[in-house]
Amino acid sequence: MKTIIIKGRIPSKKNSKIIVYKGRFPSLLPSKKYQEWHRDASEQIIYLVPMKPIENCKIKFVLFAPDKRKADLTNKAESVMDLFVDTGILSDDNWFVVGDIHLKFGGVDKLNPRVEVGIYEADTTEAKE
Repeated sequence: MKTIIIKGRIPSKKNSKIIVYKGRFPSLLPSKKYQEWHRDASEQIIYLVPMKPIENCKIKFVLFAPDKRKADLTNKAESVMDLFVDTGILSDDNWFVVGDIHLKFGGVDKLNPRVEVGIYEADTTEAKE
């Protein structure tokens, strides 16, 4: 089992897109706030990147927010999973690689907002069924 802690408020990638026009057709890009978080979070976890990306695992997320503002746990988890794929911790975030996900709101921690992520080796016999 590997535990990864990422400090700070996690922005939602899904709900924070900006529209950029190149020529006639618009493109959707993650917001500047998301891009800054992604860069900072990547620096926090870069030393944890394995030689070979994880291919089969279970993940548990415990999110600690800086305030009582309502947020969607699944969007926060999606941002973290995309970060793990982009940094090479996970080979992909599809259900063949991450077949079991647990999400939990850990409460409000004004001084230390974060997400604690536990990555567990998946039972290979369970994955084949």
